[in-house]
Amino acid sequence: MRTKHLFGILMLFLFTFTFISCDKEDEEGCKVTNYQEYELTVASKKILGMIFSEGKNYFRKVYAVKKNNAQDWESFSSIQDFNYEEGYEYHIKISETTYLDYRKGDPSWTEYKLLELISKEKHDSEGLPDNFLSSDYNCLNAEFRYVIEADEKDEVEKRLMNNSLLFMCKQFVFNKEFTEFAMLNEDSEYLVLADGKLIRETNDNENFPDSYKLIPLEGQVAATEQWTFICDFITHKAAQTMDAFIVNISGITDNSGDKRSQIWLYQDMTQYAQEAFPEAGVKTVVVSYTVGIN
Repeated sequence: MRTKHLFGILMLFLFTFTFISCDKEDEEGCKVTNYQEYELTVASKKILGMIFSEGKNYFRKVYAVKKNNAQDWESFSSIQDFNYEEGYEYHIKISETTYLDYRKGDPSWTEYKLLELISKEKHDSEGLPDNFLSSDYNCLNAEFRYVIEADEKDEVEKRLMNNSLLFMCKQFVFNKEFTEFAMLNEDSEYLVLADGKLIRETNDNENFPDSYKLIPLEGQVAATEQWTFICDFITHKAAQTMDAFIVNISGITDNSGDKRSQIWLYQDMTQYAQEAFPEAGVKTVVVSYTVGIN
């Protein structure tokens, strides 16, 4: 009996030691390095900004907030347990917790969590910036034109408007070097339709599709390029290639006296539309964007 009693005590000791050791490893593996609480005013609409994730920057809709009654709006990416509804200005209290775990690829990160909903008011927030982009980026309006020639033109147009990236884009964002891009549509729930890398190559081809003549460009062509938009979607990457014409606008100059320029982007989508809508009698589909660059 004494031996069985001692064996039981030994097993209980080993179990307790193992449990404490594992708990200590977890505690040492992931540490809280900072914790604070504060109040935010959250604007009635989200605004274009950038978030950093897994070593890369992404264009995204972000919250516009004022921290502790500050005067200026600033960008804020995410708040756990916050059920945001556009059109309402919020006053909330949140926690900010910073963690450190060297077992992870990105060892340090911060989480924001809703603690209290103080008020929710139907109100259009005032003094909001157009976006939270740095001076390295330009948000440019795009004039979109297209021509569809098909037996079932209305049906083709409707389906392209709802499903084609090129038919839904209303604005572009480019960095100064024109090596990064985002395609935007303010009417879209997520605002950013696509973003990624832009590859520009000189295009000496003079045999462009005849369909481009249906949307004649205006001005003097200074250069032609081929632009490939590498769209970095969550699940995959996809490429959109367009012919780019850099055009000088005669009689119009900027503040420095240089001629103003535009980029005219073209793509013939006829083959794509014929394959996507084989019963629609598609003859021609061509799209063009005009973007001012200075």
